[in-house]
Order: sequence, then structure tokens, then C-alpha cells
Amino acid sequence: MNANATVRTFAPELWGQIDIFQNFYSGTYTFSSDARKAALGVKNHSLKAITLRDVALKMLPNLAIDEQELREKGYTSANNSTEFSAVIEEVFTELYSSVECARKIITNIYKRTRRLKDSTRKFFSLIKNGQIGEDFPSELKEAILSAPWFEELLAIRDELTHSDIENCHRNQETGKISYSHAGLKRNGSSLIIEDVLQKCSDLINGVNLLLGKIFNFLNSNLKKTNINQLCGVFFGRGYMRDC
Repeated sequence: MNANATVRTFAPELWGQIDIFQNFYSGTYTFSSDARKAALGVKNHSLKAITLRDVALKMLPNLAIDEQELREKGYTSANNSTEFSAVIEEVFTELYSSVECARKIITNIYKRTRRLKDSTRKFFSLIKNGQIGEDFPSELKEAILSAPWFEELLAIRDELTHSDIENCHRNQETGKISYSHAGLKRNGSSLIIEDVLQKCSDLINGVNLLLGKIFNFLNSNLKKTNINQLCGVFFGRGYMRDC
């Protein structure tokens, strides 16, 4: 079997706003070590969330094993439900981590802004309450305010960080998978997400839209400077371009 002698690594026509920022921010900003990691993590965490959602979809048929055990024995170990729930919970935490990485980048760039703290919770709260510095870009304020789902994602993430795996259950009439969490309360009752797969998809889309708005604005402020890019590997040799 012959190995492919050509590997193309430079494909800007396939890039989204995050990719553009990752590849060109160094011509404009000098980031701290934490912000450099965040510049890589913002997309990686988002992709992990999507991958985990897809894994959960593949695991759906396994829930029938628990249901059959319950019918035959009158009880079930719910091992498959537990595994499914664990994967679903990681979708939420990865999405939050992606948003947090974006916030770290913003904080690093605009750290001169009065009252801008190194906290995602406080950052969103300051913008929501109109308490951030006047020199903070209105485009970023509008992007944050267009994400009403953040507080729900924050609450879920906070509870998941310190709790056991919670429960998923298939509604036999609708076929939808519900998720319940005893540690999260709504109107005094435990949180129940009636269609957790739809919730995951909604949050994935919401985070994607938020990141698109954030990095579209950040990219508009990048200086037009040339940087070196690895454009491909040909017969074992790496080729660079100045772009």
C-alpha cells in the first residue's frame, strides 16, 4: 500500500470565523499562555460537544436493553441509561467550556476595560446588567445579549461539575428522551428536560451563532500583517507560505 505523498493543510476556503482568528490573531495580539490555549480550545470544545451528541444518538438503541430488563424482571440496572446520561452531560460541559474559552480571549484583548473580570459568569452578568466599561465594544455586548440560553447552560454546568450522573428516560408515547436532575430546581421542582437531544442541538446551534458573532467582530479588528503558514506536506517535506 502506497502512502499518500501529499497532505494539504492550508484550506482557507473551508475556514469559519474561529479558524480565521486562530490562524491570524498573532499578527495583532500577544496573548498570555492561558489565552493561547483558549484560542485553540474554543473550537476544540465545540467540536467535542458535537461529537458527543452524535455518540449519544448512536447509543439510543441501547436504551431498549434496560427497558426489556425492566419488563422481564420488574427492575433494571439502567446501565445503558447511565452511560447515555454521562455522554449527554458532557455535551453541556463542553459547550460551556467553548464559551468560556471565547470569554478568556475577549478578556485578554480588552483587559484594560474597567470592571472586566476573569470570570465567565461575572462577564455575562456585567454585560446583562449594563455595568461594563463604556469603552467595551457594542458589537460584543450585542452578541452576549443575543444568547439568552447562557444562564441555563451555566446552571447545568455548575451542577454537573459537582454531582453524580443523573437520569435519562425514553417516553414510550413520543419516543423522546427526557433528562432529569435532582440538583437543579425550577419552581421548586427538579429540572426535567423533556427532549434532551433537541436541547443539545438547540444549545449547539446557539453557541455556534454566538461564537460566529464574537469572532466575526474580532476578525474585523485584526491587522493586515503577513504570517507564516504550513500549507502542506509533499513527499515528506513541509512547505510554508507567507500570507
